[in-house]
Amino acid sequence: MSRTIAVMGVCAPERRAYAERTAVALDRSLHLLRYADLRSPHALPHPRSRPADADVVVDLAGDVDLIHAIGARGGAEVEAVCVVDARHMIGDLLDDAPLVASVRVGDTRGDVGARARQAALALELATRIVWINWEQVPTPALAVQMALASHLNPTAVVRLSRDPLSDLRSEAVHEGEILERAGWVRALNGEHDPYMSDNRVMTLRYEQLRPFHPARLSAALDRLDEGAAGRLVRSAGFCRLASRPGILARWEHVGSAMWIEPLGADDGRMGMGQEIAFTGLDLSAPKLAHVLDQAALTDDELAAGPSAWVAFDDPLPAWPAAAPSIPDATN
Repeated sequence: MSRTIAVMGVCAPERRAYAERTAVALDRSLHLLRYADLRSPHALPHPRSRPADADVVVDLAGDVDLIHAIGARGGAEVEAVCVVDARHMIGDLLDDAPLVASVRVGDTRGDVGARARQAALALELATRIVWINWEQVPTPALAVQMALASHLNPTAVVRLSRDPLSDLRSEAVHEGEILERAGWVRALNGEHDPYMSDNRVMTLRYEQLRPFHPARLSAALDRLDEGAAGRLVRSAGFCRLASRPGILARWEHVGSAMWIEPLGADDGRMGMGQEIAFTGLDLSAPKLAHVLDQAALTDDELAAGPSAWVAFDDPLPAWPAAAPSIPDATN
């Protein structure tokens, strides 16, 4: 295998040990990449050609910008291995802890749920997902974990690890953009076909043309977090808040943590309403749709228009001013 191998995962001791075993097994150098090693940790560079000495194993620390790190080393050409500790995989995805306890204001590593978001992202970017300590977990629980990972990243090779050489033997997918591996992206594109399945694991696509009432959405999120539609693990997509008209927002949720962040102002050409993919355990599609539909504008509210919407009670976190993301047609 002549590709750079990037090893990632939020369980640091297990990830480091696996990276070391991989380097030894393949007789490669082991590079350690930490957050401080990235000059612009939140930049998204264009993938570049791999350097001549790219045949290395890179241990990506738990708090690095994974998209930046993989993109800077070849993007889709990188063999991205996510190491999962079977003893607490689902717990990692439900963890509300930050990645770093003390950070500067604005550093998202300090967000509530940042560790769970990193765990989900590592799964979604992987070409291979390998489980360690799986011998200590009952078979039904392992089946749920592997199906959940496959739903979060339908393109990844999923494997119970025995040794790195065996784990790397099967062919993985190295086509397209790395962000398109995520299950939520594939679900919204109508391409969600997970390799493994389990009766308890489900991915649902929710669509609603009407914008959300912010106060009712806040209440709906609380209900969903309490299990009104099953155990939601991950959801992502796009949404609109009535009280913030003309702005398309990115919806992102992992475990009990939620982020709704503006993508930019537009004139409606970026799509209408809500388009969100939900993945979780024991989900009920009718209950999920019912809870979210109750948060959408009613007929009377919709008819009142944006001038009335901006006066709605809005308990959600404020956004910075959104710049237009689509140039004016006259420019």
